[in-house]
Amino acid sequence: MVCWPWQGAVALKEQHPEMTQYHIIQNWLWLGAVNSLEDATTLIRTPAGFDHDGYKILCKPLLSGNYEITELDPANDQRAS
Repeated sequence: MVCWPWQGAVALKEQHPEMTQYHIIQNWLWLGAVNSLEDATTLIRTPAGFDHDGYKILCKPLLSGNYEITELDPANDQRAS
């Protein structure tokens, strides 16, 4: 099992000719998908617990180097204001 290699949440970019989505993931938990990075903070939250199935699904795309990964800055979370 690989420890979560980032400080906080990340956005995994999924791009196709007709659309782009960012999958927001934190501590191997998929939090949801948004159409822009600006919307990502609406999904950032503290994961309730470890999801073994989610880990198995997310490990390969996150660690393969085949997808653009953006670290999200929790300081930009507008809900904290």
